[in-house]
Amino acid sequence: KEEILKRADWALKVTELDGLEERSPRSLSGGQKQRLAIAAALVTKPKMLILDEPTSQLDPVGTKEVLYILKKLKDEGITILITEHKTDEIIEISDRIVILGNGSIIKEGRPEEILSDIDLLREMKLKPPEIGEFFYELRRKGIPLNNIPLTLSQGENALRALINKEIITPMKYSNIYHSSKGIGENNIVIDVENISFTYRTSSPPVKALDDISFKIKKGEFVGIIGKNGSGKTTLMKVLVGLLKPDSGKVIIDGENIFKLSSAERAKKIGLVLQNPDTQLFRLSVAEEIEFGLRNIGLSSEEIIRRRREVLELVGLAGYEKVNPFQLSFGDRKKLAVASIIAMEPKIVVLDEPTTGQDYAGRREICDIAMKLNKRGITVLMVTHDMDLVARYTNRVLIMNAGRVLFDGPTRVAFTKVGILKEAGLIPPKINLLAQSVSDLGFRFDIMSMEELLENIQVKGETKCQS
Repeated sequence: KEEILKRADWALKVTELDGLEERSPRSLSGGQKQRLAIAAALVTKPKMLILDEPTSQLDPVGTKEVLYILKKLKDEGITILITEHKTDEIIEISDRIVILGNGSIIKEGRPEEILSDIDLLREMKLKPPEIGEFFYELRRKGIPLNNIPLTLSQGENALRALINKEIITPMKYSNIYHSSKGIGENNIVIDVENISFTYRTSSPPVKALDDISFKIKKGEFVGIIGKNGSGKTTLMKVLVGLLKPDSGKVIIDGENIFKLSSAERAKKIGLVLQNPDTQLFRLSVAEEIEFGLRNIGLSSEEIIRRRREVLELVGLAGYEKVNPFQLSFGDRKKLAVASIIAMEPKIVVLDEPTTGQDYAGRREICDIAMKLNKRGITVLMVTHDMDLVARYTNRVLIMNAGRVLFDGPTRVAFTKVGILKEAGLIPPKINLLAQSVSDLGFRFDIMSMEELLENIQVKGETKCQS
């Protein structure tokens, strides 16, 4: 018993969970839960830890916490083997990186060697580090770079050096903010008024939503962001009528969501859950699509037409007779999306649509959402992927402790340093790079690699300002 207590104390201390011994695991944040799982493995005093995508469901701060603990363990002599898609996050903790493809090792080596091979990463459909990809594109423009910077500090130093040598200069663009697509109050499709919700079965009760109000216009693509436990998923469940708030109103397309039947709700708003396996239950892809369509009373001809159309849209045409659970996780996610959008709701809610997927899968799901948005469908996306928020959304709601801290253009949100810190969020690396050199004339609100490249004048290059 003494040895058990000794080892438990050490494991909790090394994972920085000491002081939380009496807390229920369910009351911990996502990052704390993952660190607790690591602590439970450490009590056997292993020489090696193997972790399979330990940060896939964590917010940016939770991801940072877990990787910091793993680096500490490595420094104490424990061998760490980790599978991961987050290239930006593993640069500074890894000694060696192995790229796998079709069951074989494609390439292995030091992080700076592997992650600066942008062509290979793109070929393998892996996410290149944002800063590395930016400097790779600069080098393609003829900028002399012996090495490709990969980290924020390396990128800042390299940019300052290039400017000091007058090889590049920043363009003097004014700020350009995304605007919503809706026009006027008549285009409001979601009107949330003072909603609160408490999970009373918890001990003690947990207030998940605290007097939230906002309006969303037709055709907007809105990101709902915040750390684990901030109330995002609860809010989505209230919006689609799965949970009834303790107080307040939810008006969807002019009607109280709680006065509608399930079939009526499905025609107005659809929810795609973060785990498709909790949503799929039929024996074939075709039956999965047809189930909801039959429930809303469509004819056989219309069911077939819609099934064909949505499977084509999500790239699953030809899979009609396949059992959903014979599909890859990414394809099951696409099927879950297809089963919802087949009912042609005016609003689609995606709850963590990229969880557990590789870079290519994440982009595919978001590209589908963008196609829907271009058709006029309002899209709400709950996600921890800040780079996808920057690339796809035109507006964000930042949540923390059941409240909305910020509601406005995505471009503006990433400049709100204090709010982001309070919400446990970290902007995309390329945005942080632009902010770090804003004193030299770079825009503070740059959102993507493409924008930063456009913000640069290469010596001898003629570029029109707009």
